[in-house]
This record gives sequence, structure tokens and C-alpha cells, in this order.
Amino acid sequence: MTSGSLARRGFTLVELLLSLVVSAIIGAALVRMVLGQARFMDQQEAWREARSVSRGGINRLLSDLRAVEAGGLQAAAAGGQDFTVRVPYAFGVLCGIGGSIYTVSLLPVDATMFAEPGYIGFALRGTNGTYTYHASNVLPAPGSAALCLNGLYDSIHTLPAFNGSPAGTMLNLVRTFGAIVPPPARGSIIYLYRDIRYEFKASVAIPGRTGLWRTMVSGGNTEELAAPFDATARVNFYNLDVTPAQSAVPPLANVRGLELVLNGMSERTPSGSAAPKTANITTSVFFENRTD
Repeated sequence: MTSGSLARRGFTLVELLLSLVVSAIIGAALVRMVLGQARFMDQQEAWREARSVSRGGINRLLSDLRAVEAGGLQAAAAGGQDFTVRVPYAFGVLCGIGGSIYTVSLLPVDATMFAEPGYIGFALRGTNGTYTYHASNVLPAPGSAALCLNGLYDSIHTLPAFNGSPAGTMLNLVRTFGAIVPPPARGSIIYLYRDIRYEFKASVAIPGRTGLWRTMVSGGNTEELAAPFDATARVNFYNLDVTPAQSAVPPLANVRGLELVLNGMSERTPSGSAAPKTANITTSVFFENRTD
């Protein structure tokens, strides 16, 4: 081995400097890519949070509002962030009358929903297709089968359970103001109802933000359904045959449906953004059995 070959072993200072510069450039690019991906994933997660809030609010509202009858809006504040609806929660037929006591054969109903407090009365469908509402200050009690014609059209509680669903039941309903005059026909469709108030107001789950609240008008049970929402979350009102929905509250008897503007927000501000993300989701629900 010659002395010249020995002298050329290893790297020169210039080669080391060049390798360090190239490594630094590649490392910086990798760091930038990783940080960009992290910001992107953080943004996407914030979008998912916001959409989850909107969808949760919509699902809960629609579960109540889908069965609301014409005239079911009981109260509404300007701005659409506070409104009360009359919500049916159990359906059946009238199969027995004893003074002011009405025996009802009910279809199967979700046990948890049925057990919620807030019952304030029942509604009977007349021959003209409209419902009349009857207040009740007595909770429904188990009914007597002797008042119903078992096996005929007015005993739907005897229908067999389907795919594990619960069986129906019989109840005695008491009208606060005495017997209905003239008495309704046996076999008339009937439902039990609650008045439920919805509000967009200060959240407890996420302080400083807005939540959607649900309150039983009778019984006072209040729960926060979802949060946080943007300050623009509200409902708009469909006034008879006028479109689009309006923000001003029309005469309550004219409201034929609600437009749900549920603008959900992410709980946190993702990296690279100046504010939480907002998911703007709007849908509509129309009340049942309008005659006009």
C-alpha cells in the first residue's frame, strides 16, 4: 500500500459539510411534512367533532318532532332559540269509556321513553281527521281488559310481539275536566303527549359555550343534549305555504314545520386555525295532518 492511498482515507471537510447540509435539508423537509400531516389530522378531527355535535342534535330533535301534529308548536321566542312543542309518545285506540275514565289499548312503545315523566294529557282523533286535546292531572294507570273487546280492532295491545319487541299494554286515562261530550267512538285513534321545551343556552358540559337543552314542561326534568353549538344555531318557521322558512315567529297555529339550523362546533381550536371549526347542517321537519 502506497503512502498516497493512505493519505486519501476518510472524508474531507468539504464532503462532511456537504453531507450535513443535505441531511439538514432532507430533515427539515421531513419535519415540515410531519407537522403538516399533524395539522391536517387535527383539522379533520375538529371537523368530525363539529359534525358529531350537529348530527347528535338533529337526531335527538327529530326523534321528538317527527310525530308532532299540526298546531303542535306551543310557544316560541324570537330568534328561534327557545321553543316548546307538544310531542306524542304512545299511540293506541280507545276501547272503553267509564265516565271521565277512558280505557286505551296501546301499541308497543319503547319502555324507557314511555317511563319518562312529563305526561300532561291525551289527544283523540275525530272523524274529520283532526285531534282534540284533553288535559289530565292523573297519571295513566293499568286498564281493565273487561272494557275492551279482546281480539277485535280496538284491542291492538293483544297483537303478538315482533322480533323481540315489547308487547302493548292497556291504560286508564282520566280527563281533568270530566267526561267528553259527546263521547268519542270506540276504536278512535288516541295518543299520549308531553310538552317539551328546547333551548339553545349556556352549556354546563362545556363552560363558555352554547348547548342544546331539553326540558319536560311538566315534571321539570332538564338535560343537556349536545354541545357546543355556534351562536347561529336556531330553528326557523314554515308559515303555512310560504317558502322559505322564516326567522320571525308567525302565529303558532300557522306553523306547519320547522327548519333546524344546527351549526355545531368543535370543542377545541385545532392547530393552524384561529377559532374552533363549525359544521353547518340544516334540515327540515313538517308537522303531521295539516288540513290546509
